[in-house]
Amino acid sequence: MTLNCEYDELNLDEACVTVNNEVNNPNLWLYTLSSDCALCPYTRIAEITPVRALNITINTAREQLWRIIETDGSEKYISAAQEEGVYCQLKPNVEQYGIYELVVDQNSTCNLVNYREPINQYVTLAIAFGSIILLLVGLSILKRIRRSIHEANITAQSAPVKQRIRSLDTVRGICIVLMIFVNGGAGSYVILGHVTWDGLYIGDLVFPCFLWIMGVCIPLSVSSQLSRGTTRRQLLWAIVKRSFYLFFIGLSLNTLNGNMQLERIRIFGVLQRFSVCYFVTASVYTLALRIDKQPFKDSVIRDVLILMPQWVVAFIVLAIYCAIAFSLPVPGCSKGYFGPGGRHENGKYLNCTGGATGYVDKIILGVDHIYQHTTADGVYGSGPFDPEGVLGSLTSIFQVFLGIQAGQTLRDFTRWKERFIRWLSWALILGLFGVALHIFGNVPINKNLWSISFVMVTTCFSLGLLMVCYLLVDVVTVWEGGPFRIPGMNALVMYVGHQVCYQMFPFHWKIAKMNTHGWLLAECLWCVALWTCIAYVLHRKKIYVTL
Repeated sequence: MTLNCEYDELNLDEACVTVNNEVNNPNLWLYTLSSDCALCPYTRIAEITPVRALNITINTAREQLWRIIETDGSEKYISAAQEEGVYCQLKPNVEQYGIYELVVDQNSTCNLVNYREPINQYVTLAIAFGSIILLLVGLSILKRIRRSIHEANITAQSAPVKQRIRSLDTVRGICIVLMIFVNGGAGSYVILGHVTWDGLYIGDLVFPCFLWIMGVCIPLSVSSQLSRGTTRRQLLWAIVKRSFYLFFIGLSLNTLNGNMQLERIRIFGVLQRFSVCYFVTASVYTLALRIDKQPFKDSVIRDVLILMPQWVVAFIVLAIYCAIAFSLPVPGCSKGYFGPGGRHENGKYLNCTGGATGYVDKIILGVDHIYQHTTADGVYGSGPFDPEGVLGSLTSIFQVFLGIQAGQTLRDFTRWKERFIRWLSWALILGLFGVALHIFGNVPINKNLWSISFVMVTTCFSLGLLMVCYLLVDVVTVWEGGPFRIPGMNALVMYVGHQVCYQMFPFHWKIAKMNTHGWLLAECLWCVALWTCIAYVLHRKKIYVTL
């Protein structure tokens, strides 16, 4: 917030509020509390004097609570539980580019008046995505008509060929396209990005779905290679090499911001988590894979029974996580604390960001080797914390095991109804269990911590997405998965490429102030479209980059 704002100076997600003090009390101060700062104190903004009106620029991206407090202004933060001295309070409904007046009158009331209509930020979003959907539907219809004409001219039918399960590539493609969109700023729409701490926004669903779909593909890949005569030793060596390459590429990407000082390089990241999870889960699956499935062939849960050794390892990993997360003594923190630290709970746990999760990273990796500029730090003042750190890797490994279970179902059952019913059952069980953990077990749904409830709920979503894509793409075949399927076949190129070219034209550009959601959304969609085109060009040339 800044003082003395003018309408022409307003930027994205800002509104101007003029505060008038009609009480003639010189000791009134404005304090605010953002909705994404849970259990935080109110923050001092400015003094409201009866001498002159006060103009304030308000950030409208998230809802706020305001309090006019009678105080000397010496305290920067005042607890929300402290109501002494509160002259009036309100939850203002302010939107971007709006002009408002807040009148503090003699009756201990605060009246907010709208003087200039704001701009609805979601109109542009609705028009953009509505247009994209119409375009894709139109292209899909034209493609089906073209294919029908082509097939009608075929006089001889070739021998049937086993079809690739296209829905897997489609889900993977949806993940990578959304990841590029979110990493590009998502048009600066809050709901399309990442939540500050607890909860879920659309952007929080992408990474776990990507990890999970990697697990789905492991049984298909490993079984296929073994059937072609590849030995387990050769498979394990390939797994080790791929894991190393992923970790090394991810570590290299961490230096794109110019930080090449070895004492301060961030060690973990997105690809590093893929590396760790893939190494553990693929190795365990390969070593414990049962060749003789005869004892389970008549069981309705044979896909679960076949994976019992893998499930034992998965639950051991989960037990280790629970023991550390809930029982590890963290200096200055209570056991089982999952909060963001900083100003959370009025600063009671100032240096406890993430509880055991943050503590383990600082002990093993060191403060200088974890992520320094988290969203939570800007809101709570909580300091460095790595959302892709050590402890969260354990629950991520468990999530990949859940993906392996879905992939084993795909391998052991050939009828689509059998697959669909089992996936639906898993989705319901995991979803309900995750919500129950959140409500009754006080385990927050939290991406930063990669909590157990987060794993369950996001896996439920991932299963739902796979079921929809599987029905549309592989069963009733009314959709070919475009434009997502082809990018999903070259996901590594898409991810690394967009990271390397993040500040390069023509992938990213600026024009004028770029201070509207419309311009930012257009620039972000341009980047996504460009990378999608690159994926199609690579596909046409039959170039697929894998490790």
